Amino acid sequence: MKRFLIYALAVSMTAAAMLFSGCGGGSQTVDIYTPDPGSSVIRPVPTSVPDFTPDPVASVSETPSGQTTEPPYDPTEPDQSVFDDAAFIGNSVFEGFYRFGVITHGKFFTKVGLNVNSVYTDHTDTGTVPIIDEVAQGSYGKVIIQLGQNELAWPNITAFIQKYSDLIDDIMLRQSGAKVFIVALPPVTQAYNDADQSGVNNENITRMNGLLRELALRRGVVFIEVPAELYDVNGALPEEASSDGLHLNLKYDRIWADHICLSVMKAS
Repeated sequence: MKRFLIYALAVSMTAAAMLFSGCGGGSQTVDIYTPDPGSSVIRPVPTSVPDFTPDPVASVSETPSGQTTEPPYDPTEPDQSVFDDAAFIGNSVFEGFYRFGVITHGKFFTKVGLNVNSVYTDHTDTGTVPIIDEVAQGSYGKVIIQLGQNELAWPNITAFIQKYSDLIDDIMLRQSGAKVFIVALPPVTQAYNDADQSGVNNENITRMNGLLRELALRRGVVFIEVPAELYDVNGALPEEASSDGLHLNLKYDRIWADHICLSVMKAS
């Protein structure tokens, strides 16, 4: 009798162990972290498991393939870092950009009265060699030129355009691979236009810009137009834009600089 009770107790304990272990009938322990491909039952996620849902990122979009990509570049705000590898060549009209701190990037090679001839003879205030040679001392990815005001009184505009073309050749020779930009001449105020000082009037400026535009097209360089804000209803520079009718004040220098910056950004 005692042996029977021991045997019955052993059988009962074995059955209970099989029931609680889940091993009865050939089944296995369920891992709630591993999906069961044969089941449509959604297993509850333990509350201790962190939520890995990514935070939305406004600057990143998702493609149909599931990959992420940056949104298309749209240069609508001027970023002067585009001038970090730029050389600026110009006369006093261009010089105001760095004199007033309007453009703080790049290197300026400017001088009052500079023209396509004196680029080869005059040096900057801090230089000791002609500007064309001073430009050659550095390495630049962009060369931005603004010349022409001091040549408006020349009797032979064709000669000016040819010399401008030669200047482009000499810049490309000294800065191989650099992108060249020709900046158009801004208008003068109506009062300055009417005074017609040394041929500097809006009719001649318009004609000169047309020739510079054609030169840029022919030479395969970038032509930067004058922004609309620098014209009044009569096609002259707004009277409020300049104290002398020719050189822009700080407000309009910034408008012009932003326009040049955006134009260079789009072409780069």
